Amino acid sequence: MKADVLLDLFYTELPIKDRINHIADAGWKAVETWMGGDAAELKEVGNACREREVEFVSMVMNFNNDNEVAPVRKTSRAAFLERIDRYSDNALAAGCSRGIVTSGDRVTGEDYYTQLQSLTDALAAAAELAGRKGFHLNIEPLNDKVDHPGYFLVSREEAVSIVRTVASPHLRFLYDLYHQQIMTGDHTAFLAANIEWVGHFHAAGVPGRHEIFSGEMDYPYIVRRIREMGYRGYLGLEYMPALEHGESLRRSVEHLASALGDAV
Repeated sequence: MKADVLLDLFYTELPIKDRINHIADAGWKAVETWMGGDAAELKEVGNACREREVEFVSMVMNFNNDNEVAPVRKTSRAAFLERIDRYSDNALAAGCSRGIVTSGDRVTGEDYYTQLQSLTDALAAAAELAGRKGFHLNIEPLNDKVDHPGYFLVSREEAVSIVRTVASPHLRFLYDLYHQQIMTGDHTAFLAANIEWVGHFHAAGVPGRHEIFSGEMDYPYIVRRIREMGYRGYLGLEYMPALEHGESLRRSVEHLASALGDAV
């Protein structure tokens, strides 16, 4: 198990190359990004990562409120699959082989199971498309209590069910510890039963979505337990720094060191 940093939330006033240099200087060996639509920008990320020997772990394929390409909407299916096709090409050209998918918001006037079937069918088609290129997708449940009111996929159990139904090695789900703490908590028991379906993790402090060493969550304990379950993927830090960015990143390295050692 390793950890990475979402570069979009750090040193935002600086060019991409300088952001990655600062992140690497703080002790981090991997990054992910919300970028994806601009192929040239994504290549800039990839080039900067290669120069610093930083792994480019993941990117976002669609945002939660981007309903024109939301897989939960059957009317958006063609646009969604075109997005997956184009953004995965962008990512692979930049040296990234994983992408995060969001369901989109609930569709007014349409029953839950119709939307669930649309989401499942869209993800099955997307996984087949991505798989032909060696690209991997992670569908993400979010919280609708604090950050994303109206979002469709809020249940981690439903996410597992979708992944099991699609039954593709190119589709897993993203377990965001911040979102799931707000929705349900009880992480380690759930993960012990379902770790094989998790393709990526995100982390942030609760409440507030700030540093992982602030708030109510014991991240070193949770990470140690996840490692014991056999997970060998990434934990991405997706928090809004409340401290000076260099200090925030260095303290995050130190906070996770007991659980991850030199794998940070």
